[in-house]
Order: sequence, then structure tokens, then C-alpha cells
Amino acid sequence: MGAFLFINLVFAQQKSITSQVLDTLQITSFNYHNKLPFIPKTIQVIKIKEIQLAPIESLDDLLELVAGIDVRTRGSKGVQSDISIRGGNFDQVLILLNGVRINNPQTGHHNLDLPVDFSMLDHVEILEGASGQSFGANAFSGAINLVTKNPKKEQAQAVLKAGQFGYTKTTLDLAHAIERLSIYNAFSFQRSDGYLTHDSINNTDFYGLKDYAHIHYEGKNFPVDLQAGFHQKDFGANSFYTSKYPWQFEKTKGYFAALSSQMGQKIKIKPGLHYNLNFDEFQLFRESVYQYQNGFFIHDKDTAQYAPGLYYTGHNYHKTRQIGADVNMQFKTKLGQSYAHLSWENEKIWSNKLGEPLASPIIIDSRTAYTKSAGRTYYEAGFDHHKKWKKWTFGGGLSILLADKFDAQINGDGFVNYQWSHLISYFHISSASRLPTFTDLYYQGPDNIGNPDLKPEKSYTYELGAKFWLGNTRLNSSVFLRQSRQTIDWVKFDITDKWQPQNLTDLQTFGIEMSFKHYFKHKLLKNCNLSYAYLDMTKSDTQNFISKYVLDYLKHKFTLQLAHRFVYNSTLNWVGIYKDRNGQYLDYIDGAYNLFDYKPYFLTNVKWHKQWQKTRLSLTIENVFDITYRDLSYIKMPGRWFIIELHYQIK
Repeated sequence: MGAFLFINLVFAQQKSITSQVLDTLQITSFNYHNKLPFIPKTIQVIKIKEIQLAPIESLDDLLELVAGIDVRTRGSKGVQSDISIRGGNFDQVLILLNGVRINNPQTGHHNLDLPVDFSMLDHVEILEGASGQSFGANAFSGAINLVTKNPKKEQAQAVLKAGQFGYTKTTLDLAHAIERLSIYNAFSFQRSDGYLTHDSINNTDFYGLKDYAHIHYEGKNFPVDLQAGFHQKDFGANSFYTSKYPWQFEKTKGYFAALSSQMGQKIKIKPGLHYNLNFDEFQLFRESVYQYQNGFFIHDKDTAQYAPGLYYTGHNYHKTRQIGADVNMQFKTKLGQSYAHLSWENEKIWSNKLGEPLASPIIIDSRTAYTKSAGRTYYEAGFDHHKKWKKWTFGGGLSILLADKFDAQINGDGFVNYQWSHLISYFHISSASRLPTFTDLYYQGPDNIGNPDLKPEKSYTYELGAKFWLGNTRLNSSVFLRQSRQTIDWVKFDITDKWQPQNLTDLQTFGIEMSFKHYFKHKLLKNCNLSYAYLDMTKSDTQNFISKYVLDYLKHKFTLQLAHRFVYNSTLNWVGIYKDRNGQYLDYIDGAYNLFDYKPYFLTNVKWHKQWQKTRLSLTIENVFDITYRDLSYIKMPGRWFIIELHYQIK
């Protein structure tokens, strides 16, 4: 299994995806391909047509369509969300952009701070289950690869959106080829005044900007691909990290670049380089409200302070840099197909909160300086092999991760699958490791304390599944068991304690996933997708503690997607999502923290659209029934929200 997906995600090629049904969709790269139903793993691929027509406004909404993914959002329209797969937490999912690792080593809260908007994507590939052997560090519970539009396919489009709460969004993209040179460039901008208009504090406004370019040169001997992008977000973080201080605010921005090529025929080799630079400014007391005066932050007569006499002294500033290189190989012999990879990664952070003290502070401005720093380097090497024999396929592999300051991590996988006429059954075993983030190791705050003695966490996943396809019908089912060792979670043993990350004892996660898809022809209905996921998690010890992330998993998740024709040859697309979450959350009320249970909810979104040649008009209604719900702790989510969209396809 590792071989199939490693080549797919790490070498993702920009193949255009049509609206054909799933048995013709191929996971393609390096000129090696395998049809989606034949991959012995739970794989979800969301195609461009679903991206365009579903009632979604961000990548977060898009990922929410997958039953095995838990999207815990702190706002709206992609402001900030935590992504988990099969009950893993937000630090345990590997995020890739066209096969390039893009996780933020500061914290997984920023893993979706990306230079691409979901409108720039061709498709999204989602791998569920531990896959450290295939993808390396952080593929603890799964991996998500975002594949952008093909620069070699001529296209141009413009989209304008407007809605309630001052919401506006503009996206423009263009792909054009000149002889051997192909260029794709895309831009998006969005803003809102905030959705808590009836509350005394409406600290939910946001501003976002993304710019991305992909240049492809078809050389005579080998092609060259260059990717580059920029993103920036400023947003009111209303009670994001603690409800005690509602006037939180955050600014993030980042730069991304990746260069890759491909060479060879019998032995195919693809070298690559990538670079990420990210900045994060977090204000516990928003400076546009609490203005800085003579060393204090003051709003009217209220001075920002944690307790009487203990004043807020300034904001958190972080700068992270990642540099990486990798070489991947593919070759075929009489014994089967083989893959090998080598990679090197260096991560560094400069901060006034995270890391070890610097001998000489780095001055930012008259009020702030980077006073701390930390870094690490790690190397990974792996080998995969698989062999097809009659209706059977066997495969497996091993990898090793060597990181300074941590013990060596060895991961492996193995699978067997069998094909009947329209049915594939498989059994898969895989493992993965996850290194602590810089926030896990070092963060010190008014309600948090880091733990520099943390060790890498480890997971083993056992999965049994089956895939059935016939005509326009698809059925998938799987049962899995994940055993996690030294799991990292932020916990407190008493309600008055500070949150601190700990390597917990073993956790065991049992899950069941089922999905059904059917495409209708010449009927009122166009398609219907149903999926259900069940999780049960137990810890091996009897120690009682309050979990901030790990034990707040989705017990039940049900998703419904339905598209049908409407009046005047228009279409309605419905999405319904039911969530029943385990665990409790703390809310600060009347000067004290109190525990509350999560309440289940059913959220409904709908999108109407009408196409006139190159123009499409759409109306989206989010939270149709205006329900009140909590997705992550005490944070209030938006009620009903109307958005109108004008889409013009130039080519």
C-alpha cells in the first residue's frame, strides 16, 4: 500500500480530472498508475466538479464532506480550523501541496495556512490511516494532498462573491502555455466584518489574501516544475484559546517555494527542493481595542491584566523556517514494482515565547524582539515493494527517521488484497510517528506550560476493508483499530491547573466507516452520497484528567450530499452533516471555569446554481435552519448566512 500512495502524493502530477465516475479516476504519477478501487486503503478523492458545485466556502468545508475527517473550526470561511483523521488530533495529519510537505512545525493550528484557495484546486486526495512508512513524520493518522490545477491546460476564470456580515471574496486564475513553457497563476481575496453582530463583542472579522503560481517547463530531457505562493490572514480570534480573554487577535503570513524535476526511463528519479517561511503574531488583547500607552494596554479604563497587579506585557511573535530536499526513485523488475526515497528536513523557529534563550536578541521593533530560538534536523529513508500475482496483490516496506534530540523512529507497512469481479477486499497494517511541535515543547502562557521532555508519539493501524463498484454505484466499508503509544495531549488534572502537554499512556481507537455513492442518469436526481463513521477511544490507565484535544473525538458522524435538478434547468446541491462528539469543554463564566458536555447537532447547507454558457450564478445558504452549535470548545459558530456568487469561465 505504501508504494501506491507514496508515489501518488509525493510525486503528484497535475492531471486534469473530469466528472467521470470513480472507477475511471486514476491515482497517477511518474507514469505509474492504479485505479482508485484497487488501492488497498481507505482513499477519498474529491474532484473538481464537487469542489465547484458543493455548498462550501473554504477548504475546511470541503474536507468536512469526508466522514473520516473531523474539522473543528474556530470561525468561518477558513479563518482557522483543526483537521483530524479517524480521531487523531490536529498535529497528527500530514498536509501536502502537490506532494510537498507543508505542515507548520510551530503548531498544527496553522497547517491550513496555505498559499492556495480551494478554488485553485483540481482535486484533493485523502489517505486515512497511519502511513509513516510512505510519507514520513506526522502521517500519524493520515495524509491530505492538495493538487492544484494543471498549468498545461488552457483556462481562465473570475469569481465574485458577496454576502451577509460584509462578506466579499474575489478569485482570479489563468493558465496559459507558450511552446514548452506553461504558467498557472491564481489570486484570491476575502474579508468580513464578523458574524456575531448581536453580541456585545463581535471579534470575528477577518481579512485574507492568497497568491499562487505554478510554472512548468517541458525540457527535452527532463521537465522542471516551480511552485511559489504567498498567504496572509488577519482575524479577530474571539476566545480562540481561552474564553477568559475574548479580545484575541492573530496575524499570519507565509511564503512557499518548491522546485522539482524528473529523469530516467527504466529507473525513474525525481529530485525536489522546498522552502517555507511563516510569521505569526498573536495578540491576547487586540491592540486596535487595547491601545498601547506607556508600557500598558488600555481599553477605556480597563488595563489588560491576568490578575490584579499582573499585567499583559506584549504580544507573541513567531517566525518559522523549513528547508527540505528529497530524492525519489521508481523501478520495475520481474519481482514487482519498487520505490525508494531519501529526504532531509531542517526546521527552525525564532520567537519571544518558544525555544531556548538567545545570547543576543533579534530586534523586531522598539517594543518587540526575538529572544528565543529552537531548531531540529531529521533524515528519512524508505523502501516499498509490491507484487501482483493472479488476483492477489502483496506489498510492504520499511522506513527510518533519524532526528537530532529524538530516538530513531522505524515504521513499516504490509498489505494483501484480492479482487473478485466487482469487489476488492484488503487487509493492511501500517505504523507512523509524530514529532512534538515547538508549541508542545516550549509554549509558556497565562493558562499553558510547555514540556521540553516530550517524546515522539507512535501509532499502529490495522485495517480490514472492501470496495464494491458496479456501473454508477460505489460502496466502501472498512473496520480499523489504531493503537497509539506515548500519545501527546494537552491536559490538566484539576480544573484550576494550567494546560500542559504530556505523553499519555497507550490509547486504543476502534472505528467503522461506510460510504455509498450513486450517479443518476436522466433523472430528477443527479447524485447521492451517504457516509457514516463511528469511533470509540479508550485509554489504558485509570488516571483521570481533562483532555483538551485527544478525547474530544467524534463518536458519530453522518454526511449526506444530494444534487437534484430544480426549476428552469437549475440545480440544488444539499449537504447535511450530523456530529455527536465525545468529551467536555471548559467555558469561563462569571469569573470561573465550568465543564460542559458537547451537544450533538445536524447542520444543513444548500447551494442553488444556474449555468448560462460561460456564466454561472449561485446562491449558498449556510446553516439553513439557523441552529446554535459548538464545534470546538466554547467558540460560537455562525448562524444562517446567505452568499451570492457570480462565476465567469473565460476559457
